[in-house]
Amino acid sequence: MSMEHTCSVVSFGGGVNSTAMLVGLEERGEPPDHILFADTGGEKPETYDHLERMQSWLRSKGFPKITTVREGNGLEDDCIARDTLPGKAFGFGSCSERFKIRPQRRWAKQLGHENVVWLVGIHFGERKRAERTLNQRNDVSFPLIDWRWDQEDCVEAIRCGGIPVPVKSACFFCPAMKKREVIQLSKDNPSLFARAVEMEDAALESGKITTVKGLGRSWSWRSLVAADASQLKLFDDTQSPICDTCIDW
Repeated sequence: MSMEHTCSVVSFGGGVNSTAMLVGLEERGEPPDHILFADTGGEKPETYDHLERMQSWLRSKGFPKITTVREGNGLEDDCIARDTLPGKAFGFGSCSERFKIRPQRRWAKQLGHENVVWLVGIHFGERKRAERTLNQRNDVSFPLIDWRWDQEDCVEAIRCGGIPVPVKSACFFCPAMKKREVIQLSKDNPSLFARAVEMEDAALESGKITTVKGLGRSWSWRSLVAADASQLKLFDDTQSPICDTCIDW
């Protein structure tokens, strides 16, 4: 009796680690059977651009194309429909479980893949994070840890592969974003920031949210950026042009 083939599936998040993992697999001549991207519907525009760029790169290497899967209408629409915030705002990991892991598992089940090993991009410096996953699941592999690649190794591998280093993969309204990242988003992409604040406002105004102050959990994105703008008004000369005699040539 022949043993059932183990199907290898890359869980591609669109960031540095999963991109480096694909580069490493290509270097070793170990193409996976499938590559999946779980689209939350709220990824950064740069991530979607990177996804298309990687499709071309994979095609040039004879690797499988990236298959996109999704849970319902996406996390943003789900939060708006229920007047709530992403689970991470409340300290839960339900965002990843429902909108990342679940649609990938469903895809594998629908295709009849019962014996699957999921290749996940967690690098050597995040070994403890990987250990927590292995304590709960035995169908996951971490190639970057096997190769002892840390974050710097991942970045170098991507550059050597001729691929632009991608931005951090996360929803543009992720509650895990730092304050400086939220302020930067409001400046770089005000339309996305507005959508995030619309979600925050709707959840808070519904009266259903009583345990957190906003997307920042203990602070709201709207208040943060408003306070930042108020601070800038105290310094009228901050937008003055730089005197070219001060430029360090």
